Amino acid sequence: MMKTITLLLALLAASASYGQIVINELDSDQTSTDTEEFIELLSATPNFSLNGYIVVLFNGNATDNTSYTTVDLTGFTTDASGYFIIGADAVPGVDIALGANNNIQNGADAVAIYQDSASNFPNGSLPTTTNLVDALVYGTNDDDDVELLAALGEMTQYNESAVDSEIESLQLANDGTYCTALPTLRSENACTILNSNSSSQSRFSIYPNPATNGYVNITSKFAGTKKVVVYDVLGNQLINTTLAGERLNISALSSGVYILNITQQKATITKKLVVK
Repeated sequence: MMKTITLLLALLAASASYGQIVINELDSDQTSTDTEEFIELLSATPNFSLNGYIVVLFNGNATDNTSYTTVDLTGFTTDASGYFIIGADAVPGVDIALGANNNIQNGADAVAIYQDSASNFPNGSLPTTTNLVDALVYGTNDDDDVELLAALGEMTQYNESAVDSEIESLQLANDGTYCTALPTLRSENACTILNSNSSSQSRFSIYPNPATNGYVNITSKFAGTKKVVVYDVLGNQLINTTLAGERLNISALSSGVYILNITQQKATITKKLVVK
């Protein structure tokens, strides 16, 4: 019984640690005047409400690494695939346009998502980990800004210039790191690493949750089948199946809280599933 309780607590803790929205891709530098620079966010579920979230841009070259732009996401949602684009006016399908060009600095700088009010981050605000959801410190062959990294609780400053920053973007891999590749606006990142850890959650969507109609949809940005295991709160295995499509039949489950474990290739997530 103690092993069962320990397993359950571990699963619930893992589920609670997953973020709802991440910085999925950043293209801060193109040829000439940067007319198609963008920040791509990705939510764990499609059509995710961004009410109460903001994106803050920090200037790593300024005194104290203060902010120079705050974007209020209230009133917006991610799209049916979980994407949301902030960028220059010319970016195809941009959701929030920042202007014609040169609005996202090239580095050493940072992009951060906060669950906070935009009024708390006027230009010139200091970077902080309070209410921080996700952060990316980046540059284009710049020296590491150790103060900015520390202020945002990050360990790595990612370099967009692995080959040529003017044709590359920084893209989130499944292990939580960033790598460079040709931009992949609103599509699967080119540098996915399949030995993923908790960042795998951004590759799967599970809905509706709570589930009310005897099924739950499990979509993935990977091709191929998914192994799905459902546990009750005592750690008993109730469903163990391989899912070729997206819909999982949970009509045999009573109302309550369950643990949903999904494995595809080498990517695994654990989520809490509520059945009503």
